[in-house]
Amino acid sequence: MSSSRRNKGFVLFIVLVIVSALSSFLFSIYYLSRLTYRKTEELKDYAVSYHAAVSAVKIALKFLREDRNGYDGEGDDWAKPLIYNYRGIAVSVRITDECGKVNVNAVNDPRIFGVLKRLLNNIGAPSSVADSIKDWIDRDNFPEPEGAEEDYYEGLGYRPDNGPMKSLGELLYVKGINERLFKKLNNYLTVYGNGKINVNSAPKEVLLALSPDMSPEAADSIIEARPITEIARLRELPGITQELYFEIRPLITNRCNYFRIEATASYGEATAHLEVFSTRKRALEWKVVQ
Repeated sequence: MSSSRRNKGFVLFIVLVIVSALSSFLFSIYYLSRLTYRKTEELKDYAVSYHAAVSAVKIALKFLREDRNGYDGEGDDWAKPLIYNYRGIAVSVRITDECGKVNVNAVNDPRIFGVLKRLLNNIGAPSSVADSIKDWIDRDNFPEPEGAEEDYYEGLGYRPDNGPMKSLGELLYVKGINERLFKKLNNYLTVYGNGKINVNSAPKEVLLALSPDMSPEAADSIIEARPITEIARLRELPGITQELYFEIRPLITNRCNYFRIEATASYGEATAHLEVFSTRKRALEWKVVQ
Protein backbone atom coordinates (compact mmCIF):
# COMPACT_ATOMS: atom_id res chain seq x y z
CA MET A 1 0.00 0.00 0.00
CA SER A 2 2.85 2.28 0.85
CA SER A 3 4.40 1.65 -2.58
CA SER A 4 1.05 2.23 -4.30
CA ARG A 5 0.55 5.57 -2.51
CA ARG A 6 4.03 6.65 -3.53
CA ASN A 7 3.29 5.78 -7.18
CA LYS A 8 0.01 7.69 -7.08
CA GLY A 9 1.74 10.64 -5.48
CA PHE A 10 4.42 10.60 -8.14
CA VAL A 11 1.82 10.42 -10.92
CA LEU A 12 -0.06 13.33 -9.33
CA PHE A 13 3.14 15.32 -9.13
CA ILE A 14 3.87 14.65 -12.81
CA VAL A 15 0.32 15.69 -13.72
CA LEU A 16 0.65 18.92 -11.76
CA VAL A 17 3.99 19.69 -13.43
CA ILE A 18 2.47 19.07 -16.87
CA VAL A 19 -0.59 21.20 -16.06
CA SER A 20 1.66 23.98 -14.74
CA ALA A 21 3.89 23.85 -17.80
CA LEU A 22 0.89 23.78 -20.11
CA SER A 23 -0.65 26.74 -18.30
CA SER A 24 2.59 28.70 -18.61
CA PHE A 25 2.81 27.78 -22.29
CA LEU A 26 -0.77 28.84 -22.97
CA PHE A 27 -0.27 32.08 -21.04
CA SER A 28 2.89 32.79 -23.07
CA ILE A 29 1.01 32.14 -26.29
CA TYR A 30 -1.76 34.47 -25.14
CA TYR A 31 0.71 37.18 -24.08
CA LEU A 32 2.70 36.95 -27.32
CA SER A 33 -0.48 37.01 -29.40
CA ARG A 34 -1.67 40.10 -27.53
CA LEU A 35 1.75 41.70 -27.96
CA THR A 36 1.81 40.81 -31.65
CA TYR A 37 -1.71 42.19 -32.06
CA ARG A 38 -0.73 45.42 -30.29
CA LYS A 39 2.40 45.76 -32.42
CA THR A 40 0.37 45.09 -35.55
CA GLU A 41 -2.13 47.77 -34.54
CA GLU A 42 0.69 50.22 -33.83
CA LEU A 43 2.28 49.50 -37.22
CA LYS A 44 -1.09 49.93 -38.92
CA ASP A 45 -1.68 53.23 -37.11
CA TYR A 46 1.80 54.47 -38.00
CA ALA A 47 1.38 53.48 -41.65
CA VAL A 48 -1.86 55.49 -41.80
CA SER A 49 -0.19 58.44 -40.06
CA TYR A 50 2.86 58.35 -42.34
CA HIS A 51 0.87 58.24 -45.57
CA ALA A 52 -1.36 61.04 -44.28
CA ALA A 53 1.75 63.16 -43.61
CA VAL A 54 3.04 62.41 -47.12
CA SER A 55 -0.29 63.52 -48.55
CA ALA A 56 -0.05 66.71 -46.48
CA VAL A 57 3.35 67.46 -48.04
CA LYS A 58 1.81 67.04 -51.50
CA ILE A 59 -0.96 69.46 -50.55
CA ALA A 60 1.67 71.96 -49.36
CA LEU A 61 3.51 71.70 -52.68
CA LYS A 62 0.22 72.34 -54.48
CA PHE A 63 -0.24 75.53 -52.42
CA LEU A 64 3.26 76.67 -53.37
CA ARG A 65 2.83 75.93 -57.08
CA GLU A 66 -0.37 77.95 -57.19
CA ASP A 67 1.11 80.98 -55.38
CA ARG A 68 1.52 83.85 -57.85
CA ASN A 69 1.01 87.01 -55.80
CA GLY A 70 4.51 88.39 -56.42
CA TYR A 71 5.98 88.02 -52.92
CA ASP A 72 6.73 85.33 -50.34
CA GLY A 73 6.80 85.25 -46.56
CA GLU A 74 4.60 86.66 -43.81
CA GLY A 75 1.13 87.49 -45.07
CA ASP A 76 1.20 84.85 -47.81
CA ASP A 77 -1.61 82.30 -47.96
CA TRP A 78 0.78 79.35 -47.75
CA ALA A 79 2.42 80.84 -44.62
CA LYS A 80 -0.73 80.22 -42.58
CA PRO A 81 -0.61 76.91 -40.63
CA LEU A 82 -3.06 74.33 -41.94
CA ILE A 83 -4.82 72.04 -39.44
CA TYR A 84 -7.58 69.58 -40.28
CA ASN A 85 -9.10 66.30 -39.15
CA TYR A 86 -10.38 63.66 -41.55
CA ARG A 87 -11.95 60.41 -40.35
CA GLY A 88 -9.94 60.37 -37.14
CA ILE A 89 -6.67 61.42 -38.77
CA ALA A 90 -5.36 64.72 -37.36
CA VAL A 91 -3.04 66.57 -39.73
CA SER A 92 -1.09 69.82 -39.40
CA VAL A 93 1.12 71.48 -42.01
CA ARG A 94 3.48 74.42 -41.64
CA ILE A 95 5.44 76.02 -44.49
CA THR A 96 8.30 78.48 -44.05
CA ASP A 97 10.63 79.86 -46.67
CA GLU A 98 14.37 79.32 -46.38
CA CYS A 99 15.37 82.66 -47.88
CA GLY A 100 15.02 84.54 -44.61
CA LYS A 101 18.21 82.80 -43.51
CA VAL A 102 21.87 83.24 -44.48
CA ASN A 103 22.97 80.74 -47.12
CA VAL A 104 26.27 79.20 -45.98
CA ASN A 105 27.00 78.17 -49.56
CA ALA A 106 27.18 81.84 -50.56
CA VAL A 107 29.87 82.95 -48.07
CA ASN A 108 32.53 83.11 -50.78
CA ASP A 109 30.81 86.40 -51.62
CA PRO A 110 32.56 88.93 -49.32
CA ARG A 111 29.23 90.70 -48.67
CA ILE A 112 27.50 87.50 -47.51
CA PHE A 113 30.58 86.60 -45.50
CA GLY A 114 30.25 89.93 -43.69
CA VAL A 115 26.54 89.27 -43.06
CA LEU A 116 27.40 85.88 -41.57
CA LYS A 117 30.02 87.36 -39.23
CA ARG A 118 27.65 90.04 -37.99
CA LEU A 119 24.86 87.47 -37.56
CA LEU A 120 27.07 85.23 -35.43
CA ASN A 121 27.88 88.21 -33.25
CA ASN A 122 24.17 89.12 -32.99
CA ILE A 123 23.20 85.67 -31.70
CA GLY A 124 26.15 85.34 -29.32
CA ALA A 125 28.05 82.75 -31.37
CA PRO A 126 31.83 82.85 -32.01
CA SER A 127 32.53 84.91 -35.13
CA SER A 128 35.47 82.56 -35.83
CA VAL A 129 32.90 79.99 -37.00
CA ALA A 130 32.43 82.07 -40.16
CA ASP A 131 36.09 81.41 -41.10
CA SER A 132 35.61 77.68 -40.52
CA ILE A 133 32.45 77.57 -42.67
CA LYS A 134 34.16 79.45 -45.50
CA ASP A 135 37.15 77.08 -45.41
CA TRP A 136 34.80 74.08 -45.51
CA ILE A 137 33.19 75.12 -48.80
CA ASP A 138 35.96 77.02 -50.63
CA ARG A 139 38.13 75.09 -53.07
CA ASP A 140 41.56 76.14 -51.80
CA ASN A 141 43.60 74.72 -48.96
CA PHE A 142 44.56 78.02 -47.37
CA PRO A 143 42.80 78.52 -44.03
CA GLU A 144 41.21 81.78 -43.00
CA PRO A 145 42.78 83.41 -39.89
CA GLU A 146 40.51 81.47 -37.51
CA GLY A 147 39.41 78.70 -39.85
CA ALA A 148 40.65 75.21 -40.72
CA GLU A 149 41.56 73.23 -43.80
CA GLU A 150 42.63 69.64 -44.54
CA ASP A 151 45.48 69.47 -42.01
CA TYR A 152 43.08 70.10 -39.14
CA TYR A 153 40.38 67.68 -40.28
CA GLU A 154 42.72 64.81 -41.21
CA GLY A 155 43.46 64.51 -37.50
CA LEU A 156 39.73 63.86 -37.00
CA GLY A 157 39.58 61.23 -39.73
CA TYR A 158 37.87 63.17 -42.52
CA ARG A 159 38.36 66.07 -44.93
CA PRO A 160 36.39 69.21 -45.73
CA ASP A 161 34.11 68.99 -48.76
CA ASN A 162 35.66 72.01 -50.48
CA GLY A 163 32.30 72.51 -52.16
CA PRO A 164 28.69 73.50 -51.40
CA MET A 165 27.01 71.82 -48.42
CA LYS A 166 24.18 69.50 -49.44
CA SER A 167 22.56 69.55 -46.00
CA LEU A 168 22.85 71.89 -43.03
CA GLY A 169 23.78 68.88 -40.93
CA GLU A 170 27.28 69.09 -42.42
CA LEU A 171 27.90 72.01 -40.07
CA LEU A 172 28.39 69.46 -37.27
CA TYR A 173 31.67 68.46 -38.93
CA VAL A 174 32.95 72.04 -39.10
CA LYS A 175 35.54 73.28 -36.61
CA GLY A 176 34.00 75.11 -33.66
CA ILE A 177 30.42 73.81 -34.13
CA ASN A 178 28.98 71.41 -31.57
CA GLU A 179 25.40 70.16 -31.22
CA ARG A 180 24.39 72.98 -28.89
CA LEU A 181 25.62 75.67 -31.28
CA PHE A 182 24.17 73.81 -34.27
CA LYS A 183 20.66 73.95 -32.74
CA LYS A 184 21.00 77.72 -32.49
CA LEU A 185 22.45 78.15 -36.00
CA ASN A 186 19.68 75.97 -37.46
CA ASN A 187 17.26 78.89 -37.00
CA TYR A 188 19.39 81.33 -39.00
CA LEU A 189 21.37 79.39 -41.63
CA THR A 190 20.43 77.39 -44.71
CA VAL A 191 22.02 75.62 -47.67
CA TYR A 192 19.27 76.69 -50.10
CA GLY A 193 18.69 79.81 -52.17
CA ASN A 194 20.75 82.25 -54.20
CA GLY A 195 22.16 84.08 -51.20
CA LYS A 196 19.66 86.94 -51.11
CA ILE A 197 17.79 87.53 -47.84
CA ASN A 198 13.99 87.63 -47.93
CA VAL A 199 12.93 90.71 -45.95
CA ASN A 200 9.48 89.18 -45.49
CA SER A 201 10.74 86.25 -43.43
CA ALA A 202 14.16 87.16 -42.04
CA PRO A 203 14.32 87.29 -38.22
CA LYS A 204 15.47 90.53 -36.66
CA GLU A 205 18.98 89.17 -36.03
CA VAL A 206 19.44 88.53 -39.76
CA LEU A 207 18.05 91.94 -40.75
CA LEU A 208 20.48 93.62 -38.34
CA ALA A 209 23.35 91.67 -39.94
CA LEU A 210 22.66 93.10 -43.41
CA SER A 211 24.74 96.19 -42.62
CA PRO A 212 26.74 97.64 -39.74
CA ASP A 213 24.48 100.69 -40.16
CA MET A 214 21.21 98.75 -39.77
CA SER A 215 19.68 99.98 -36.51
CA PRO A 216 17.20 98.03 -34.35
CA GLU A 217 14.59 100.69 -35.20
CA ALA A 218 15.12 100.16 -38.94
CA ALA A 219 14.89 96.37 -38.56
CA ASP A 220 11.68 96.75 -36.55
CA SER A 221 10.18 99.01 -39.20
CA ILE A 222 10.78 96.32 -41.85
CA ILE A 223 9.14 93.65 -39.68
CA GLU A 224 6.13 95.88 -38.93
CA ALA A 225 5.65 96.71 -42.64
CA ARG A 226 5.44 93.08 -43.78
CA PRO A 227 4.48 91.87 -46.26
CA ILE A 228 6.81 93.96 -48.40
CA THR A 229 5.21 93.61 -51.83
CA GLU A 230 7.72 95.95 -53.53
CA ILE A 231 11.36 96.21 -52.42
CA ALA A 232 11.42 99.95 -53.26
CA ARG A 233 8.92 100.46 -50.45
CA LEU A 234 11.78 100.03 -47.97
CA ARG A 235 12.99 103.52 -48.85
CA GLU A 236 9.88 104.95 -47.18
CA LEU A 237 10.33 103.13 -43.87
CA PRO A 238 11.62 104.82 -40.70
CA GLY A 239 15.34 104.28 -40.16
CA ILE A 240 16.06 103.29 -43.78
CA THR A 241 18.22 106.03 -45.26
CA GLN A 242 19.03 106.26 -48.96
CA GLU A 243 22.60 105.17 -48.24
CA LEU A 244 21.44 102.14 -46.25
CA TYR A 245 18.86 101.20 -48.87
CA PHE A 246 21.37 101.16 -51.72
CA GLU A 247 23.89 99.29 -49.56
CA ILE A 248 21.54 96.42 -48.73
CA ARG A 249 19.59 96.39 -52.01
CA PRO A 250 21.89 93.80 -53.71
CA LEU A 251 21.53 91.52 -50.69
CA ILE A 252 17.75 91.40 -50.32
CA THR A 253 14.61 90.12 -52.02
CA ASN A 254 10.92 89.67 -51.26
CA ARG A 255 10.62 86.34 -53.14
CA CYS A 256 11.78 82.80 -52.47
CA ASN A 257 11.80 79.46 -54.24
CA TYR A 258 13.05 77.27 -51.38
CA PHE A 259 10.83 76.10 -48.55
CA ARG A 260 10.69 73.97 -45.43
CA ILE A 261 7.53 71.90 -45.02
CA GLU A 262 6.71 70.36 -41.65
CA ALA A 263 3.86 67.86 -41.79
CA THR A 264 2.53 65.98 -38.77
CA ALA A 265 -0.22 63.36 -38.83
CA SER A 266 -1.69 61.33 -35.97
CA TYR A 267 -3.95 58.29 -36.06
CA GLY A 268 -4.79 56.04 -33.13
CA GLU A 269 -1.70 55.84 -30.92
CA ALA A 270 0.80 56.73 -33.67
CA THR A 271 2.22 60.01 -34.96
CA ALA A 272 4.40 60.64 -38.03
CA HIS A 273 6.38 63.84 -38.47
CA LEU A 274 8.04 64.75 -41.77
CA GLU A 275 10.46 67.58 -42.51
CA VAL A 276 10.87 68.35 -46.19
CA PHE A 277 12.95 70.97 -47.98
CA SER A 278 11.62 71.77 -51.42
CA THR A 279 11.25 74.13 -54.32
CA ARG A 280 7.75 74.97 -55.52
CA LYS A 281 7.82 71.89 -57.72
CA ARG A 282 9.64 69.10 -55.92
CA ALA A 283 11.17 67.86 -52.68
CA LEU A 284 14.94 68.26 -52.32
CA GLU A 285 15.57 66.80 -48.88
CA TRP A 286 13.20 64.52 -47.02
CA LYS A 287 13.45 63.07 -43.52
CA VAL A 288 11.30 61.47 -40.84
CA VAL A 289 11.72 63.29 -37.52
CA GLN A 290 11.49 61.13 -34.40
